[in-house]
Amino acid sequence: MRRMVGIRYGIGLACVVLAVACGPGVGEMRMQSYPSRGANCELEFVKLDMQDLSSPTGKWEMIGYVTLGDNGKLDPFSDENRALVRPRACDMGGEAVTIANSASNETLLSTGSAVSYSILRHREAKDAAPKKF
Repeated sequence: MRRMVGIRYGIGLACVVLAVACGPGVGEMRMQSYPSRGANCELEFVKLDMQDLSSPTGKWEMIGYVTLGDNGKLDPFSDENRALVRPRACDMGGEAVTIANSASNETLLSTGSAVSYSILRHREAKDAAPKKF
């Protein structure tokens, strides 16, 4: 029984060490399909007014999310995190980024955090001509 606990503890510790060594986990969710804008496209960082997003006449439409999660505390504005988000947002066809939410969890054994970035694109006029396939 002790050996089994020791093995489980060792495997768990190895997973934690590997997770820390590999850097943040990155997740993507696409809600709309747009052509890529290249890995280093220019993006705006916007402070989002919900009217600009939820209103049919609003300025922005949300086309996806990029989420980062890691042990410790993440700085949403760090150069390292922007370097992870930019190519993904550009690949989605994004024109702007805003922070959807940022959360952290602290226990006696560990601290972890996650940041979700909303990827935005200027809203097209509803009467725009259909695009050919």
